[in-house]
Amino acid sequence: MGIEPGLYNINNGNNNYAMMMYANNAENIPIVCVPNPNGQTQFTVEESGKGTNRYIIKSDVFKYNVGAAPDNLQKQDYPFTSLEEFEWSIEPAGTDLYKIHIPNMDAYWFLPDGPSETRILIQGAQGRPAEIWKMVKVDTKKSKSYRTHGGKIYLR
Repeated sequence: MGIEPGLYNINNGNNNYAMMMYANNAENIPIVCVPNPNGQTQFTVEESGKGTNRYIIKSDVFKYNVGAAPDNLQKQDYPFTSLEEFEWSIEPAGTDLYKIHIPNMDAYWFLPDGPSETRILIQGAQGRPAEIWKMVKVDTKKSKSYRTHGGKIYLR
């Protein structure tokens, strides 16, 4: 069974750092993780096809999706900001725990040990705790997410 579509904080299973998208107006910016969830760590997860276990992951704040370059992982081995929609496989790995990877590839999200704002990498699965991601559903009634307008960020 796949994940229920919705708004999530996506936290690494090893250190609980939350995935974050920088507030840049550019594509191909690496996706990083930070210790404290905030408006920039909230992502909408949408099914790309009913029952396919494939999903689009997009920022709830910025106009970007989370993308990858499956044909160029040697040079761009990390998820990044993209205007194009990109399909990710999200597979159960325990209660509220998941592995996220490029469909039909041994190319999984992995967060190496490091300080705040360490970039997520895409690597072959090795059974490491840092390959597991906790999907924390955001209560949209209590959410303090942000929206951008004309380069300014507003609390909604």
